[in-house]
Amino acid sequence: MTIRTPRPGDGTGMARVWLSAAAYYAGLDARHFQIPPAEGVAESFETELGPGGEDGLMLVADLDGQVAGWLTARIEHPAPGAARQFVREPGWTRLHIDALLVDQAMWHQGAGTALLTAAEEWGRDRGAEVVRLDTYADSPVSVPFYERHMGYRRRAIVFQKPL
Repeated sequence: MTIRTPRPGDGTGMARVWLSAAAYYAGLDARHFQIPPAEGVAESFETELGPGGEDGLMLVADLDGQVAGWLTARIEHPAPGAARQFVREPGWTRLHIDALLVDQAMWHQGAGTALLTAAEEWGRDRGAEVVRLDTYADSPVSVPFYERHMGYRRRAIVFQKPL
């Protein structure tokens, strides 16, 4: 398993991983998730492969020349006026994981662990004091991965009610 920045041509593999994740989540909860049409997905990822600036990160997990998974993350700097907040976190430099996806066919081969570990290292090197991410609360795969395997703790709960 090699963790690297994406390069031209990775869009096809990234799209395959995206559609695999969509199928997984749509299978769990079709009311909130869907499988998007495959047409144009690879091309859209190809156009996003450029540098994300000094505060952005995009990585792929390469397993034998094939994209097994990918991650995007960003650094969030302390917010203006953070000292007036009663929550401390707005005053910290934070690493935010926007997406971590692994092709279902390649689960349990270390791609997710390697991607998240690399992102945490990247964030730490940029002064991040904490890493945050979200996942679907009813996922029997991602919730145990983050909590049991990677040592993450629940920090907040988002409530939703259909109207």
